[in-house]
Amino acid sequence: MSLQKTREFILQEKMFSLTDKGQIMNTNKEVLGTFRGKLIKIGNTYRIRDLEENPVLTVHEKVISMRSAYTFYKGGEQDEDKYIGKLKRKIVSVKPKFWFEDPQENRVFTMKGNILTLKYKILKDDKVVAEINKKFFKSILKGTYGIKMVPDLDDDSAMLILGIVIMLHHEKEENRNR
Repeated sequence: MSLQKTREFILQEKMFSLTDKGQIMNTNKEVLGTFRGKLIKIGNTYRIRDLEENPVLTVHEKVISMRSAYTFYKGGEQDEDKYIGKLKRKIVSVKPKFWFEDPQENRVFTMKGNILTLKYKILKDDKVVAEINKKFFKSILKGTYGIKMVPDLDDDSAMLILGIVIMLHHEKEENRNR
């Protein structure tokens, strides 16, 4: 997926769909790619795809676990050599606390703010690298939110952050439906 050097994105969820799916757009509302989960929610697998439907990032939800955990892979397969890292949730916490760790279990990104209202920041080395907010862009519809990243963030990190945001949105939806 070509990120077109943009670091401001709009994620728009398709409202009336049996699967979790949506579009990734730039601020001019040009579609850069799509995301989609399976119809069956147990151990969901999400994929971010480019405009030719090629998988760019695959995220698999761990089902049987004390904590929420999502495993990230580059491309479309869940092969160990494509493994990028895991998004994890703190087991006991009043407010949900999440972080992303690399294959060596080093924390790369941490999330601060209110995940449930989709208003939070993503930090790397204690510096804000992305902000997520439903109100970033005018006329934001239900199921749509904005992501602003720092301009010097590399493409791989930007793609990871898009995957993290989609999984945190999924987590919010799962909690709402319980």
